Amino acid sequence: MTTHRDSRSILAPAERVFDLVADVERYPEFLSLWRQARVFRRDGNVYYTHQEIGLGPVRERFHTRTELIRPERIDITSRDTMFRSFLIRWDFTDEDTGCRASVMLDWQMRSKLLQKAIDALLPSAAQSMVGAFQRRAEQTLR
Repeated sequence: MTTHRDSRSILAPAERVFDLVADVERYPEFLSLWRQARVFRRDGNVYYTHQEIGLGPVRERFHTRTELIRPERIDITSRDTMFRSFLIRWDFTDEDTGCRASVMLDWQMRSKLLQKAIDALLPSAAQSMVGAFQRRAEQTLR
């Protein structure tokens, strides 16, 4: 199982950063690994998505369930067959000059070969992803 944590101060209000992270369909606009993200069902504070990520010619499709606990937490899980376990948890807290956004990524692939690739790539990919959210928030939400 691979776990990565990151926390950043962002110069934007927590509720607006929450909305940015919750807007999965815009991920391909600013997250380099995301090729597609489409919500196919909504049920109260929960939505379900089809997503596709890719690096070069390699692409993977998967489904997620996202629970929005406004405005402090977002939990993203998947029971897709490629994962043994999958959880991304975002926490948001207001600060004097904006907010602190913390993310925890925790997943295990069924394929040992894919797991080795994830183990090698996840730390830098996660930092890049969190940095992309930070830049997007500070450019668009001030």
